[in-house]
Amino acid sequence: MNKASVEELRELIGSDVLLLRWPSGSKGTKRKWGHLTIADMTPGYLAKLGLGNIGVALGEKSGDLCCLDIDRDEFVGPFLAANPEWRRTLQTHGARGRVFWFRCMGDYPKRTIKLKTLTGEAAGEFRSNGSQSIIWGIHPDTRKPYKMVYKAKPIEIDFSAIVWPKGVIPLRKEAGTQTHRAQKDSSASCVLDICVSASLDSCVPASLHHTPVTVLSNILAKKEAQQKLRARHPNLAELYTSLIEPRFQAVAHGRNDFIVQGVPFLYRAVAARLVLELVACFYDCNRSLFNDSREQHMKEANAMLEAVTASYAESLSTDERKIYTALNAHEQDAFRICRDLALLPEPEREPLTFFLSFNHLASRLEIHPMQAQRILRQLAIYGLIRLLKKGTRRAPGVTGEAGTYRWQLAPPEAKP
Repeated sequence: MNKASVEELRELIGSDVLLLRWPSGSKGTKRKWGHLTIADMTPGYLAKLGLGNIGVALGEKSGDLCCLDIDRDEFVGPFLAANPEWRRTLQTHGARGRVFWFRCMGDYPKRTIKLKTLTGEAAGEFRSNGSQSIIWGIHPDTRKPYKMVYKAKPIEIDFSAIVWPKGVIPLRKEAGTQTHRAQKDSSASCVLDICVSASLDSCVPASLHHTPVTVLSNILAKKEAQQKLRARHPNLAELYTSLIEPRFQAVAHGRNDFIVQGVPFLYRAVAARLVLELVACFYDCNRSLFNDSREQHMKEANAMLEAVTASYAESLSTDERKIYTALNAHEQDAFRICRDLALLPEPEREPLTFFLSFNHLASRLEIHPMQAQRILRQLAIYGLIRLLKKGTRRAPGVTGEAGTYRWQLAPPEAKP
């Protein structure tokens, strides 16, 4: 690359972008570059850029220029279909997939986020502070030049506006967080680690503490949201209290994390048609913490639900998938609930056993308890579950007891 080409590149991506010199055919070396700034890009520095590969320092060092590396060809089309505005941003290609260059507006993750499929396979990365990406030179694997698939200035977009393609979720790992196993409370079959903020206090904007009027408004907003849910779905309001609040902590800038964790969990915990109701209630109860609109929240939640719905059957074994797809909608909902309860490790009970009452299943499916009883009996007739101990009805002065069941299909890890 000659001097004119370097200047053309800088004009394209911005003169406030820090470019890095790397050996030809390299994605970078162990040489430290974190101390470099735009001021270090002297004429002499720029003159040597064309001698090898050129990397771009990402994030705050380069005016919030970031990149999204979709590392699998099959996800490029779905990503562009879900995010049509990205068709007009700078796009490059190395060995596979596509790298999208853009400037992040507003809040965005300040370090790398891994992109994973719902089955745990690598799908790419979002790169910002502390990361760099090659934009020109020779790819180390193919030994062919990096290509500009679409030559344009990077678009400006809010990170929260990204719609992830079906089957792909961001796997965030940031300083000051705790890592939890996704679906830890629901499914032993999920292998994705999702990070959530360890402390609410460190994330709440100071403005939320400014006046008693603001605090009271936040309290009343939560009560109103729960009352509205109770008016529409009486049993669902109780499930929100028992399923959502103990597991998911509302934090500023953590709305997307809730969607990534909450939607897959709820899909295995309640009827599919009720998932978005609970996700909407979470937003309404905690709206003072979030910058994004309710419309954006629900758009992302719906996209995640579609992805989880499409991938759930694929996560099952071949035999399980055939059985699952043969069931009707209510039976499929019950299949997911029973299977996840059975696969959840609990030292107090035998493997593959679980407790479930007719009333509790009815609440999760929003149906009458007698209908829930018929569904469980039908699953037992099919041979999916076996009743080990009958439950007892609640009566004055007597606590009801859920029935004990065994999941009859062999767990995935036991299959040859």
